[in-house]
Amino acid sequence: MSRLLHFRYDILLEFSRPVVRHSFVLRCLPPDLPWQRILDVTLALDPTVPVALQRDSFGNLIQAGCIEAPHTNFRYRVQGTALRDDSRRSAGPCHPVFRQPSAYTVPRPEMLCWLDGLQLPAQPRPRAWALAQAVHDRLSYTPGATGVATTAAQAFAAGQGVCQDFAHVYLALARRLGLPARYVNGLPEGEGASHAWCEVWLDQGWTGIDPTRLQWTDEGYLRFGVGRDFGDCPIERGIFVGNADQTQTVHMRVEAEQESCKTI
Repeated sequence: MSRLLHFRYDILLEFSRPVVRHSFVLRCLPPDLPWQRILDVTLALDPTVPVALQRDSFGNLIQAGCIEAPHTNFRYRVQGTALRDDSRRSAGPCHPVFRQPSAYTVPRPEMLCWLDGLQLPAQPRPRAWALAQAVHDRLSYTPGATGVATTAAQAFAAGQGVCQDFAHVYLALARRLGLPARYVNGLPEGEGASHAWCEVWLDQGWTGIDPTRLQWTDEGYLRFGVGRDFGDCPIERGIFVGNADQTQTVHMRVEAEQESCKTI
């Protein structure tokens, strides 16, 4: 069933001292896909600078730019409307890279021992869901307990983390079970911060699964980027010249106008 989503995404980076030559790469625009039609979208930067629009090797949209002048704030805001309809997803190829461990998802022996102790169904779809249940029960959602550099093994050992960590642990174990899986980030319906979940290769196509919220994803999820793990598709990454600390404030809002059996 299709869903019309109105979305806003607002990021503010604040620096303790002025910085210069701030080069950045953003992946904050949702791609237009058969099952995710972007009806309108705008990107506003402050300070205002030109950006180059590109695509990376995973097909994610990239916005790259540089702020040469001294500044203590950098803000980027995205808003738009998208029509989501998972009935428009179709079968397609699965690249072998999503079957192998990646930088953030190398499983440690203790993870594999835990995995061996699970009694999982043999069929791929029930197996994928049962693994999500196990990961959801194994980890405690604890904001601030981990960082962007935390690996699946570290989060598993700590037994806690945020959505990125739930996704990484799931990916590490799903691939070990022979389930091709990839990392996804974007915005879920509601209000708060950006989110990360997974997609598993089932029935010759990608199916979204969210181990943090323990649910299959639906038309309330808006995809920004995909990759092997977080390192392939961070929403924002940058470097600058200056001796300054950096803080980040994130706010997003996704509202569904209505559900309909019709598509535009």
